[in-house]
Amino acid sequence: MPGAIVAPLHWVGVSPIVVYNIVFLSGFAISGVGVALLVRRLTGSFGASILAGIIFAFAPYRIDHYAHAQLQQTQFIPLALWAFHKLLDTQRIRDGIVLGLAIAGQMLSCMYYGLFLIPYMAVVCGAILVARRAVTKRMVVALAAGAVASTVVMIPAGRAYLGARSVVGERGAEEVMDGSARPRNYLAPPEVNLLYGDAFARFMDPERRLFPGFLAVALAVVALWPTSNHESTKARKHEREKTGVKLAYALGLLIAFDVSLGFNGIVYRALYGYLLPFRALRIPARMGIMVAFSLAVLAGYGAARIGEMIEQPRHRRLVFTALGLVLLLEYASKPLPLWQAPATPPEVYADIARDRGDSPTAVLFEFPTGHMEDPEYLYYSTFHWQYLVNGYSGFFPPSYLKVVKAVADFPDAASFDVIKSHGARYVVVHGEWLYGARYEELVAALDRRPDLKLISRHPWQREDHHSEISAYRVVYP
Repeated sequence: MPGAIVAPLHWVGVSPIVVYNIVFLSGFAISGVGVALLVRRLTGSFGASILAGIIFAFAPYRIDHYAHAQLQQTQFIPLALWAFHKLLDTQRIRDGIVLGLAIAGQMLSCMYYGLFLIPYMAVVCGAILVARRAVTKRMVVALAAGAVASTVVMIPAGRAYLGARSVVGERGAEEVMDGSARPRNYLAPPEVNLLYGDAFARFMDPERRLFPGFLAVALAVVALWPTSNHESTKARKHEREKTGVKLAYALGLLIAFDVSLGFNGIVYRALYGYLLPFRALRIPARMGIMVAFSLAVLAGYGAARIGEMIEQPRHRRLVFTALGLVLLLEYASKPLPLWQAPATPPEVYADIARDRGDSPTAVLFEFPTGHMEDPEYLYYSTFHWQYLVNGYSGFFPPSYLKVVKAVADFPDAASFDVIKSHGARYVVVHGEWLYGARYEELVAALDRRPDLKLISRHPWQREDHHSEISAYRVVYP
């Protein structure tokens, strides 16, 4: 979904890096704004909504996953809940459709979060409906319209998922267990967290750093703390309705926490066992984003409650400002290690394009291959748009692992057997990823092969490492 929205920028020639950064940063910004809109609707407090937005926009979980652009795309989560609350008030079909489209939008932005959103909303929205005790026919029709809208939009993606499943299979139980969180991981901030990164390092596990911040938890506790019963009858009714919503989000918090525990919890075993799409997920711990979302909403209620205790608007603003600064301090990070992507690709790719001419899209094999190099090759592919034997994603199919193993002694016969079996038309050797005399030895051997023709060789630089890149065309009998 975000890719489709920013595609026109790419079409008019905006740099892929700029387009990427827009998508990446918009995940933070729009997610925070969405939670602020939701909390403003629920509490009526502008200050509380800003604090809630800060919690969701800058939760430490996001910083731990700054390398995953798709895991920042949470903007439709608060919008879906906002649409649900609006539907309860209006009971209009169009609001039901907006709800359905928001759920589909989250699915198409990040399938992980889209799937997590379904059981979360089933629990939270179901609890709210039960607490209201007044489900009308119009409301049911509007909800049904939303379900239909979401289903229709998701049909193409569902078909693609089933097609992919037939090729790559499902996540095994052992793999899911490795991605399951433990309660102690909620004390684990990212390593770069300014305040807690060093102090809580013993709680850290890869992809399971789920620390939400102490102030967010404290504000959520304030929200759920029992209130006195000295208000008027009308005030008590309003407070009961508000309490019902808060308890629904508290229940959502518990469900999200348990699901994030994966096979260490209760609910995820049922989801994995009975709902087919959940067998495609590798890391249940990513449900921690829904824990952060629940805390953001509850913290908004807590901040609003504190605000109600302060009569002077000026003093209220000072308190909200102080709380916001503490939140930002808790979430502050040291400078992040970033890859400085080159604005232009190596020249060999332009030479490959010229050599290919009007021929169909070609297949490239790039060496060396492995987890470190492949993301860079994938970035270069945004300039030449050819197929890659060794692409990159979070999933490594057996065919990829077979290639990595087969080319361990590149350029031996076994290497070229598997490279040619993928229909590779070009072999690109990156000296910037090779050290010592390895590159010189490789190109000397490749230059002597009768089934390869050198078409390009240019100097290249990666950070402080100067070297060459060579491209060969594979000559088939």
